[in-house]
Amino acid sequence: MIGGFLNDQKTLDINIYDTYFVISYGHFGVLLSFIYSFIAVIYFVLIKLNFILIKWITFTHVIVSIGGVFLILLFFKLIRQTAPGDFESVLDDIDFNAKMTWGIWITFFIMLGMQAVFVINVIQALVRGKR
Repeated sequence: MIGGFLNDQKTLDINIYDTYFVISYGHFGVLLSFIYSFIAVIYFVLIKLNFILIKWITFTHVIVSIGGVFLILLFFKLIRQTAPGDFESVLDDIDFNAKMTWGIWITFFIMLGMQAVFVINVIQALVRGKR
């Protein structure tokens, strides 16, 4: 979220077939803030209405969701800019950047999976009912 607001001028270009989608990092920050706010409101409402959430799932969801954002930001910061030089160093930079990209995707899918666990936690709380 912070990275999106601080790097508002940077963009992400996504090419799908013959169409380019250009998305500002600032828009990603706003979208992520909206999603996290929506999840926080769901948690708040369930707790205020005395529904029973599984605590370790709630804790894991919060830690993975927030920590995953910072981990993805760290991976983005670690990506090396390939400078002209000897061929070995360029290959090393390409290999390192590929590993960072894998780290970003793995973290993203873990975060996405935790959102599914969040939905399961909410459903089980609604099924079990109030205290």
